[in-house]
Amino acid sequence: MARAVAAVATGNPRAEAVHRLRISARRATAAITAFQPFVPRRQRRWFKKSLRRIRRAAGEARDLDVLTSRCRAAAAARQSAAAGVARQRLAEMLAKKRPQTRRGLEDEITRVQGCGWKKQTAALLVAVESAAMTETIDSYAHRRSRRLVRRFLDHLDDRFRDDREIHRMRIATKKLRYALEVFAAAAPTAEIAACVRALRRLQSRLGEFTDHVAAAERLKLWSLREADDHARRAFAHASRQESVSAKRARRTCIRWWTASRRETLARQLKRILRGKKTA
Repeated sequence: MARAVAAVATGNPRAEAVHRLRISARRATAAITAFQPFVPRRQRRWFKKSLRRIRRAAGEARDLDVLTSRCRAAAAARQSAAAGVARQRLAEMLAKKRPQTRRGLEDEITRVQGCGWKKQTAALLVAVESAAMTETIDSYAHRRSRRLVRRFLDHLDDRFRDDREIHRMRIATKKLRYALEVFAAAAPTAEIAACVRALRRLQSRLGEFTDHVAAAERLKLWSLREADDHARRAFAHASRQESVSAKRARRTCIRWWTASRRETLARQLKRILRGKKTA
């Protein structure tokens, strides 16, 4: 996380650096959750709040990068010259918002650093290293993994009846995947590795839908805030197009999320509950 922050705090970070920061914030949060019994409550709250603020600021910057890149790719691929020009103009308008989102991210990083990030990190390491350990890391990883898996299995029968249900499933999938990756690094097992691969595939499928939804909402928000009439209409039109793409992605996702796939994932997860190794 510290390396990702340093890469972004350079003045004009590349899109990939912002992406890595966002992922690092998620992984750091997952690690704190995974080893929650060893992290004092006050420090846990401080880090989760700080990481959430950085992740949201990075998310806005990242969403803009992805949307701008997508518009440029669409402009290049358009068969209609007029449609291509419209997409290119939209990409240029989005690019003008880049400095604003970067400033918001840099301001958030500066705020967190000013609140004693280094001091809090040092105190966190001392607390974790001095915590009493009554079992092996392998035993703890298995026990904690089982608890997280049981929590996730409550979502597994979701049929994606509405957008919120898909969004909840994606969040639950990411949380479990990142937590299991932490345990896979500490105590690698075949069953955890298999579940991580399956969760990564599910997350990717859900991500296509949620990315379009996020883009539609952000474009709509920009259209409401935009003073220029031409830009306002362009953002509103793009928002409607993203909504159409989201509906298409949702139908694809529902067709893919078959009973057979749910059952297969459930079996893989239940191997962790039983502590049974996969081949």
